[in-house]
Amino acid sequence: MSTEILLNGRFVPAEEATISVLDRGFQFAESVYEVIRVYRGRPFEMHRHLRRLRTSLELAGINLGADGVDRLVSQSLELLQRSGLQEAAIYFQISSGTAPRSHLAPDELSPTIIAMVSPASPPSDELREQGIKVITLSDGRWAQCYIKTTMLLPNTAARQRAAEAGCRDALFIRDDFLMESTAGNSFVVFGDTLWTPPASNYILHGITREIVLELAAANGIPCIQGPIPANRLYGADELFITGTVTELLPVTTVDGKPVGSGQPGPMYARLHELYRRYTQGE
Repeated sequence: MSTEILLNGRFVPAEEATISVLDRGFQFAESVYEVIRVYRGRPFEMHRHLRRLRTSLELAGINLGADGVDRLVSQSLELLQRSGLQEAAIYFQISSGTAPRSHLAPDELSPTIIAMVSPASPPSDELREQGIKVITLSDGRWAQCYIKTTMLLPNTAARQRAAEAGCRDALFIRDDFLMESTAGNSFVVFGDTLWTPPASNYILHGITREIVLELAAANGIPCIQGPIPANRLYGADELFITGTVTELLPVTTVDGKPVGSGQPGPMYARLHELYRRYTQGE
């Protein structure tokens, strides 16, 4: 992590950055966040992330004012420059603010605004070449997963269960259909066709997911956004998850059963290369 944090418009040494215990983000998880990848010193697809951030703020009822997001962007870019990092992730977190603890928030609140910059790198060659193991778990999250909120207890609990099972991640299953992983969207390959669950309130509308869909369309890869029965996962030819920091990561084992050949497949390899070239502006 960088030695400084942007806290309410001030650059503060990380060890001195503190917020009140009465902050509603701490008390009620009344806060949203966003993560933006930086490649070669340049924020990647920042406009898409800011579009989603504005949506999350609106749906969470957090008001930054007319120029609040623009001001945050300007200050975070200065924070990035001060960090000296070329390969990084910018993290925003915005809560509704601090007030005496009550479920009903007062009318006038000043949001708590945090930005951090930390080193980031693509998944290792080993992960990309061998793939990861996952388990499936019942989706116990709330019904507004498209809001990028810090209320992530079901996600972290599922990730812990996956680790205890010797796996890297978990896939959420709701009403017998695949949703997404604990921190990324899901894609499944059947034959020569790419499938992904439809964008609904039950999944995060991922930026990497959006780009993969665009790359598939631009390169003649058939893709269907539609419901995927969980029991079809065991007969899939390929499976991978997507996310801002994880990029595209192949899944080769689900619930102890191999996916396809048990190795990352050609569709993943093709899309990963297309995505890599896109991030590098090639």
